[in-house]
Amino acid sequence: MGMVMPPEEGLHRAVVQLLQIYANRGLLAFCHVPNGERRDRATAGRLKAMGTTPGVPDLLIWADGGRCFGIELKAGAGKLSPAQTVWHATVSGLGHRVYVCRSVDDVERVLRTEGVPTVGKLAAVTHADVQERVR
Repeated sequence: MGMVMPPEEGLHRAVVQLLQIYANRGLLAFCHVPNGERRDRATAGRLKAMGTTPGVPDLLIWADGGRCFGIELKAGAGKLSPAQTVWHATVSGLGHRVYVCRSVDDVERVLRTEGVPTVGKLAAVTHADVQERVR
């Protein structure tokens, strides 16, 4: 019998699948910052020396026009840790946005807020462009 996936990991994987669709269409670039997980002391020390910082959002996203923002994923009633609260305030103070999302729909709303075109509209425009070229 396999291990049960924690709810936040399931949400994270679903969001990454969504973001990959946008990335494959050239609408954004993203990465996950693996700050979580248990590590042995040597690995934790080595990563800290290399700049790993507690509180960084789960996903960093870059979009057209120089937009960069973070998404922190929380399942259910999950709350921000003190380190996340500090990091989010610091980044916001520098003029960047960090969003807390609890669903794939939340992430879609963030993408709209940030001006990322919808994949559906992109598909419609691409289809119309192809139809015009065929005529």
